[in-house]
Amino acid sequence: MDRAQITRLLLIACILYVIGFYFIGSAIKPGYSQLANFVSEYNATGTAWARTLTFGGFFATAILFSAFLLSARPLAQVSGISRLGFWLLWSLPASLLLGVLAPCDAGCPIEGSTSQQLHNLFGVLVYLGMGVSVALLSLAYGFNAYAWRRTFMLLTGLAFPLVFALMVQPDLSPWRGFLQRLLDIAMAISLIFFYQTLVRPTRRGVA
Repeated sequence: MDRAQITRLLLIACILYVIGFYFIGSAIKPGYSQLANFVSEYNATGTAWARTLTFGGFFATAILFSAFLLSARPLAQVSGISRLGFWLLWSLPASLLLGVLAPCDAGCPIEGSTSQQLHNLFGVLVYLGMGVSVALLSLAYGFNAYAWRRTFMLLTGLAFPLVFALMVQPDLSPWRGFLQRLLDIAMAISLIFFYQTLVRPTRRGVA
């Protein structure tokens, strides 16, 4: 098995693990709604199953995504501004580690404990990082032959800050989980496009 195959398997494992984490988490978390609750509320401080979902969910997923990025690094056909986009992909595992290091309070309010305030601050940074990452990766030379993939990733990058702003609006609180899941799906598709378009088993990249 070569490095490209390992990278593909790691990406598949990441996506499947996240799906399992989300569905198992919502099944065991009392009162949890995929439509209304943020992902970070799985391990909100003082709530049921918080420790299990912290390490079995957020921490394990962060490790998987980190392994994927480490495996993809020497194969990724990126340079210039798209190289910066690749490094900003580390915002994704960072967003998961945020749930480990600074879990939110119950309900994930705007105001709250020190942990909640750190969660909010770094949450803005990692979401912005993910959006910029996807947008910059779409500018890589390899996407010249795949206009629709490039367009999807550019729109996804632009959507991240916009949808993030919508998620924190009080009037949209019944739908904030749904909005976040849309971003999760768009990110998963973008990672698949990244692998299919920019990861090459026959050449070493410059990431």
